[in-house]
Amino acid sequence: MNTFPAISRHPSIQGYGETRSGDSVIMGSTESGYPTINKLFTFDPNIWSFTLEGVSQADKESVEAFYEANKDVPFYWVCEQESAGGDVTYEVAFTKQPSYQLQGRKVNAYLWQIGIELIQTAS
Repeated sequence: MNTFPAISRHPSIQGYGETRSGDSVIMGSTESGYPTINKLFTFDPNIWSFTLEGVSQADKESVEAFYEANKDVPFYWVCEQESAGGDVTYEVAFTKQPSYQLQGRKVNAYLWQIGIELIQTAS
């Protein structure tokens, strides 16, 4: 299994999000006055969305190449934001194609903003 490439930038705090999928439990109709709750799955995956700021052209191309090679398969991703005192590696997959926006120019090089969203594929 591949690992997300190590690049020179880390996820920005602004806009960083971690949520649960919400697909593991369905709330049924409450017409009777009582909610009907159906637990579908025991695994409720995390979804991470974040932005990489000031990414070099070379790192952008690494992310693009990695996405093309791994857009339909799970891969390892190191989450540096874990509060348990250390990085944690998750098995994840892309939920959508990364977004790329030109952010600026620095001495004959472009800087990019890359938006990424990943979903956990294994517990």
